[in-house]
Amino acid sequence: MLALIRSSCSSWRLTLAAGFLVALLLTAATAQSAAAEYGEPVPGQHVYDTTDLLTPEEIADLEARAAAVEAAGAPIVVYLQARDASQSETEADARALMDAWDVQSAPGAHDGVVMFFNLRPGNLRRGQVFIYAGETHFDGGNLPESELQRIIDEEMIPLLRENQTAEGIGAGLDAIAHSLTNGPPRQPIHKWLARTVTAGRFSIANIASAAVSIFMVLTGLATYQARSITRSPVVPTTRKPDDTPPAIAGALVAGRVTQYQLEATLIDLAQRGALVFEPADKGGMQVRLVDPSLVRAPYERALWTSLELMSQKTGAISGEALGELWRFWGRARAELQAQLEANGLFDREGKGRRPVRLAIMVAVPVLLGVVAAESIANGSGTPFGAVLIALGVLGAMLLSARVPDTTALGQSMAVPWRGYMEGIVAAAYDRTAELDLDEAFPYAVAFGVIDKLDKRIREASAAGWQPIWFEMTRRPSGSRSDDWYFYHYWHDYHRASKRSSSSSSSSDSASSGGGGAGGRF
Repeated sequence: MLALIRSSCSSWRLTLAAGFLVALLLTAATAQSAAAEYGEPVPGQHVYDTTDLLTPEEIADLEARAAAVEAAGAPIVVYLQARDASQSETEADARALMDAWDVQSAPGAHDGVVMFFNLRPGNLRRGQVFIYAGETHFDGGNLPESELQRIIDEEMIPLLRENQTAEGIGAGLDAIAHSLTNGPPRQPIHKWLARTVTAGRFSIANIASAAVSIFMVLTGLATYQARSITRSPVVPTTRKPDDTPPAIAGALVAGRVTQYQLEATLIDLAQRGALVFEPADKGGMQVRLVDPSLVRAPYERALWTSLELMSQKTGAISGEALGELWRFWGRARAELQAQLEANGLFDREGKGRRPVRLAIMVAVPVLLGVVAAESIANGSGTPFGAVLIALGVLGAMLLSARVPDTTALGQSMAVPWRGYMEGIVAAAYDRTAELDLDEAFPYAVAFGVIDKLDKRIREASAAGWQPIWFEMTRRPSGSRSDDWYFYHYWHDYHRASKRSSSSSSSSDSASSGGGGAGGRF
């Protein structure tokens, strides 16, 4: 039994020894591979330019400056190669070189520094730089991450971006030597705070930004899900429910005020005789103002005022001007909104969207703070955190925009009008369905579904129908007989109106325990 135990122990020792030997061999193989990639170091040499970008005079000057860094307590290597790489890849190169060449004063000292450049093959004046410092200087020493980042951002990058490669490297070497000897320069409190907040991928700024972005999206979702929705069934019909004006009916169905409702009001006023749509002398359709006494509601009067301004006291608005008429409807839209709120159909205080507005009031200061911190810390660039917040705000606003303005009363009153809208749309595809085009026309415009009736209107117009609000009293000069169809005039006017409105819209290796900082130039 004792012999069996001794045999088992011997087997375990042999296994452990074999495993250790394999690990040593793998480590040696990795080191040899890295050494083969970067070449062999030359004793006493600090600067290695494999791109031939630097002149002999520049290299001699940089060698003297690198010697000053080594005299200050940090063996250093400056390595330049042509490779299109990212910052993380450049960091990996710097660390691999430090391990392959054992850049440290003695085994276990961890006091070396590597300044590694990956230069763009097509343009050697542009690329990535990374300074990697051993643990002795990086962790509690005079070259922490914040100081290395400051050296890169303030001392090196400005010169490198001016194509002064040797000068940029020299400035970095001088700054490293100064920090090793005297310690990092004292920074203003605001710059120190900005660098602390924005340092690293998982910086305080990025974490806070991600939290705000998630908060915004969740607020938008909660607001959208809490919107007031009437569960009453909608019954499609082609019979108008009551005499509610098209603008009011359209706003109830849409849940907001849009230009469609004011365009429908023009037709409603024409049906009353307040104005007339008619062919223009030079082709197209124009509006002629007739009787302002038939204008009643405040939003109608505001619309009428815009028509008078557009007519320039001639009493007529040309087809070209009609295409731009919507630009003057701001007051009319406000009056329509006010009337709906006064009648209890729209939410006067916008309570449905209030959570999103309050959340934006929180997000905007954080967004501005992140942008300011990034600007102070690094001087330029779009902070990742700012992008996160902006996306969160955008998502919340899009969800909020889907919350209707209608109150519970407005939702209830909208139900029969939704049925009327669905009946009009169904009649567009079912030619056997009875539909009074004169009655349905302004409502189809207000609902935003008039385009679905396009084929039906064209066929009815070709058969001799024209709406009661379109007055064909004279034939415009140079017109063809086909132009007498109402459809042609309406199609040209409505297409121009849509186009104009849409165009405005919306181990224990040398690198162990170390770290560094990098930048792009």
